Amino acid sequence: MEIRTKILSLSMALLLGTNAANAEQIATNMARMQAMDKITGRVSIIEVPVNGEVKFGTFSVVVRSCKTNAEGEVPENYAFVDVTDKSFDKEEFNIFKGWMLSSSPAVSAVEHPIYDVWLLKCFDTQEPIEGVLSQEQLALRDKLPRLQEIKQMVENQDVNTLVDEQKNTITIKDAIYKQDTQVVPTVDVQKSIEDSGKPQNLLNINENFDEPTEEIVSMPADELEKAMQQQVQTLQKADEQIIDDELSAAIEAELQQHQE
Repeated sequence: MEIRTKILSLSMALLLGTNAANAEQIATNMARMQAMDKITGRVSIIEVPVNGEVKFGTFSVVVRSCKTNAEGEVPENYAFVDVTDKSFDKEEFNIFKGWMLSSSPAVSAVEHPIYDVWLLKCFDTQEPIEGVLSQEQLALRDKLPRLQEIKQMVENQDVNTLVDEQKNTITIKDAIYKQDTQVVPTVDVQKSIEDSGKPQNLLNINENFDEPTEEIVSMPADELEKAMQQQVQTLQKADEQIIDDELSAAIEAELQQHQE
């Protein structure tokens, strides 16, 4: 996509340079363009003043320059067009910026699944022109990210999210593994017990292997909190059971005293 755009831009620049040498170009203040909604098939004619903005669907179209060949020359129109888009729930980004020729719309087509726009002609108008952007607005527009940059940012975010999810999965599995770890006497200790033919002193057994080391369980904060809550609930139930047992014993003792 990026290579194709660069090749088209270079071809357009060479074509414009060749035509400029052979034909006189007249700068105009208005561009007539055709816009189409590919979903509904609706086609509209829009007129965009030079350095002005016209919106069509989610497109914002600004024409930076519009020129036409002089009379007597081969009819041709050239416009430097800047198209931004706000579809697909994204921030505004630049989808096309380059020269368009009225005779070859396919050479500089705007690649978009829903909308398309192309140049028809450049002309002058004597009517008051509205919607012209200031130099500050044009400068801000030049700083908008291009579509390729948006795609790269989304891909990087997806990769970072996947890495974070994998890290969390590894932490949980590691915690489960450590919880299941048990200290088992070595083979030498078991063999010494079997060979002796008599019960071994527990003190002697403990001397034959190292004391178990404390396992440090690495658990996510939410799982640790849940485990602590379950432990508290278990202790509360045990306390309630003890109280119930003591109360039942006291009642039975009181009944026995009355019966006596």
